[in-house]
Amino acid sequence: MIKIVLATFSSLFLMVSIAIIYYWRDVKYNPSSMDLLSYFIVLPLVLSLILLAPYLIYKAYHAYKKRKQQQKIALLEPQSNKKTSEINEQVEDVEDVEWLNLNIFSSSVFNAFGENKSIINALKNFKSPELDRHLTNAYGLPVLSYRIAALDNVLEQQNDDDDIEEKQGRLQRIQTLIQHQLEQQSEILLQVAQHLKQSAFFYDSELAYQYRMHPAWIDPDYQAQHEDDQDVQVEQVPRLNRLNIHILLADNLLHVWDENSNNEMLLNFVESLGIISQQIHIEHHFINQQSSYKNWLNLLGQISTQLHEVSLVINVDSEIDQELLDEKMWLSDHYLAAEFASSWCVAARDVKIDHAEAIKSLKIALNVHDLATCLNQAVPRHTKYTQQEQPFVLVLDDATDITVIKKINQIFTPALIENHHFVYIKQMFGNTQSLAKIFGFMLGMHLPEELAAMIYSTDQVLSHAFFQALNESDQFEEQVI
Repeated sequence: MIKIVLATFSSLFLMVSIAIIYYWRDVKYNPSSMDLLSYFIVLPLVLSLILLAPYLIYKAYHAYKKRKQQQKIALLEPQSNKKTSEINEQVEDVEDVEWLNLNIFSSSVFNAFGENKSIINALKNFKSPELDRHLTNAYGLPVLSYRIAALDNVLEQQNDDDDIEEKQGRLQRIQTLIQHQLEQQSEILLQVAQHLKQSAFFYDSELAYQYRMHPAWIDPDYQAQHEDDQDVQVEQVPRLNRLNIHILLADNLLHVWDENSNNEMLLNFVESLGIISQQIHIEHHFINQQSSYKNWLNLLGQISTQLHEVSLVINVDSEIDQELLDEKMWLSDHYLAAEFASSWCVAARDVKIDHAEAIKSLKIALNVHDLATCLNQAVPRHTKYTQQEQPFVLVLDDATDITVIKKINQIFTPALIENHHFVYIKQMFGNTQSLAKIFGFMLGMHLPEELAAMIYSTDQVLSHAFFQALNESDQFEEQVI
């Protein structure tokens, strides 16, 4: 284009210049500097524009059409890429799903509604909080709370000497709840202790010596001549190396909780059952409300990879404390305090405990983009659930949050799961929410099969948990293989 413009201008410049020069010579005209500029520059330029105008208009129109077409392509390209990616995601959904497989050998939950299945019955009957016997508001009036009344009786028996300060009431209640959960798990822990001992006898001679010296395993009638007979009794068992104890506490206890004292109490209890300290690992987790569910799934994922270990998980929280309540009521006059405790003896899918059977299997699906496909794999009979009015999905989120409801409906509606299939439990914890979702998750173990099969929270949108009987779990494994 530039060549055409320059060629036209040059040609016209030469033609006009020759004509003007000859004309001025004939008339003997003496041009000024303005005449030279006008006739030799401006005039050829104007004539060039006149001659090139049709061509320039054509080129401009063509460029305009080309630019519009490019813009249209640019707009369509992201949509096309989005559709392509969605198709690819749908194709790869099944392959991208990651499964966490665990076996649960024992479970215990405890709150103001009672223990285990009695909590489910209270939920079905819409049980509400009660006026607290000791907690009051700024006006001295009793407030509502989810206090565990049975715990007060235990504490009264422990505190006959009144040597514990009132401000330590919350810590003492949490400590007592931990001890309660240990007692509830003592039966399965005895089986774990027996298995750890047998495993040490077969796989580790050094640990075997420690077990022979452990007071819990010393036979008072033991005679030296029976040593050979004892060696013969050692049998091969599935290897088991360690008992992990995870204590889950609210993050506001980080700077006031005495870990050393609690570790000592845990060690004394577990060692009294016959487990040596070398095979015990204790870990405290201080968890906040915002990341509690994520941390919980991460912990379960960690346990699912421990092929020669078993874990005892204890989840405890309590806000039944007047000093703490006074602080909370500065922000909210209707603060509703609660307390609860839950525990699991849980291990990876392939871990076996001698003389102990898992009561249920837990399967957690991660990166689920197509819930319907995931359900077909994990819960083959879920269509039977969707056709009835009984709920089978336990939701850990707030039922009064419109955003949560919309998000849940968006996820579950394509799988034909409707609102009446959900059970919401958030309200039973009042404002004590740091560990509430973990407790609700563990409570799912005690839901009857016809009532619940799934656990879900919008905190982890692409994660779904399924409780199954062992026979159903075996069927799932066969489908996956």
